[in-house]
Amino acid sequence: METSRERILKAIDHIQPDVTPVNLGGIYGLGPWLERFGARTQTELRERLGLDVEYARAVYVGPKAGDGVGVFGTPVEGVYGAEGVGYGGARGGYPLEEADSIADIENFAWPNPDDFDYAVLPTLLRKIPDDKAKRIDLKYGIAHEGQPIEECAESGPWIPLLCTLFDLFGFENALVRLSLEPRIMEAAIKKTEEFTLEFARRSLEAGKGLADILYYGDDFATQRGLMISPEQWRRFLKPTYRKVFELAKGYGLKVWFHSCGTFRPVLPDLIECGMDVWETVQVHLKGNEPQVLKREYGKDITFYGAISTQTTLPHGTPEDIRAEVRERIRVLGRGGGYICGSDHGIMPDVPIENVLAMLDEVRRFRF
Repeated sequence: METSRERILKAIDHIQPDVTPVNLGGIYGLGPWLERFGARTQTELRERLGLDVEYARAVYVGPKAGDGVGVFGTPVEGVYGAEGVGYGGARGGYPLEEADSIADIENFAWPNPDDFDYAVLPTLLRKIPDDKAKRIDLKYGIAHEGQPIEECAESGPWIPLLCTLFDLFGFENALVRLSLEPRIMEAAIKKTEEFTLEFARRSLEAGKGLADILYYGDDFATQRGLMISPEQWRRFLKPTYRKVFELAKGYGLKVWFHSCGTFRPVLPDLIECGMDVWETVQVHLKGNEPQVLKREYGKDITFYGAISTQTTLPHGTPEDIRAEVRERIRVLGRGGGYICGSDHGIMPDVPIENVLAMLDEVRRFRF
């Protein structure tokens, strides 16, 4: 029997594993899960669920820790998840929405890569059993007084590019300015990229020789297509993605990239940049048909997700879940190239039994 690590790496290398590997993203509303499994932390819960990949990340210990904001000074509480307000105008907290010059961008209090505890990252990676695939996440925990630093690393914000612009300028404002004020936006992108690359470098150096995969991500698409034109995507976003991917490859790691929605016009660009795993594949969307994705891109990338958190997982029966798992593995998993899992975070409306049915069916399935 293969180990979790062997299954993950075989899937990424397009070799048929003995069993399709499986993972879960974030679980929102952890309380019932922790109680059900007698777990104290999210890490303990993941161990008890027997997932095939585990992660580690640095922890922010800088001056903003404990203020309810992230490293860019923007809100992180009440923004994401089932009850999150996202980037709506009512949220507020867009520090660059009034910026009207490059000087305003330069004078902003950009995050300092020095303000992180990177030492926690190798500590956590060494604690993960060696039979698991190990991932360094370009996310960060936030230190909280009285909480062990290792527990602070269990969850926290990510460091995307376009979504950081949304956080800094506001959603509509950022999109409009990419067209009308590109020089201001390029200045903000440059600063964001500088921080991201140094944070990534220090994270990779701290975990050198201890991990298999680097996680990075950004959201630039809706369920109907890209938010910006392919030309804008290639001008503003692609160069940064390429640099992050190349940095990871320089440390010998696979690249696991998150991006929701459907963005077929630029999927080949991400492959060209070096993306190994695409999270999260929402196959119920037009343009993400699993047979087409496997046929056109199955030799180039590994698909992660494809079990719907909008339809089947919250509203289906356990047998509906099992049937969907079997179909996804038959199409996406033949010859490797597939990591099964929910196609987004597990929201509170998803019955635990449905998730357990998914995990069980993945482990049962054989070609």
